[in-house]
Amino acid sequence: MHTIADLHTHTMASQHAYSTVTENLHAAKALGFCALGMTDHAPGMPDGAIAHHFRCLGNMPPVVDGVRLIRGAEVNIMDFAGTLDLEEEILEKLEWVIASYHIECIQPGSRQENTAGMVAAIRNPYVDCIGHCGNPVFPIDIPAVVSACRETGTLLEINSSSFAIRPGSHEVCYQVALECARQGVAVIVSSDAHFHTRVGDHAASLDLLREADFPEELVVNSSEERLRAYFAHRARPLAL
Repeated sequence: MHTIADLHTHTMASQHAYSTVTENLHAAKALGFCALGMTDHAPGMPDGAIAHHFRCLGNMPPVVDGVRLIRGAEVNIMDFAGTLDLEEEILEKLEWVIASYHIECIQPGSRQENTAGMVAAIRNPYVDCIGHCGNPVFPIDIPAVVSACRETGTLLEINSSSFAIRPGSHEVCYQVALECARQGVAVIVSSDAHFHTRVGDHAASLDLLREADFPEELVVNSSEERLRAYFAHRARPLAL
């Protein structure tokens, strides 16, 4: 199994990331990737990009040096009702939206509360993917979350960075992978790169999926054909 795109990366617009859009694009190009997701942190993160950053993403070209630049955001789930930190009029213009819990934005609740907030975000029509869902700091009811994704077509992310910076994520992600396979729910593999040398670093996630005997056809970014089909058939179609 291999990957052909990285749809969770950060630039200097997220002030705790340290590379430019161009540096990330060059890294994706060198890997032979067909697409790169630009998903800087939304304003709820203390050093996230301002809202106007996301309003203006349309000024960036959709293709740079043969790589499709998917202009999006990593929004923050701000409460257990699933409130996000970008307004709907911005979200509807973005090409790709990841929603995540971050302790900088919300303190972890009970398993029931964390699950309720995540499921509410999953049901938001502008959310395409749930980021680093294996973070053990935010325990969730895995079958309930996967079931909500099955109903809505929302993707769950297997985040390679989590295994290094969020101890315990491997064990949770393994259970997420098993449940996704059981319910036939697709996942996406991401680097969550905050520096250009990490773009496309999916090794840890791919190792976990192999360990779980996860079906390759459920990994959206494991082939260009699958990625194109996903974007063409989702509720907000997008041409790659």
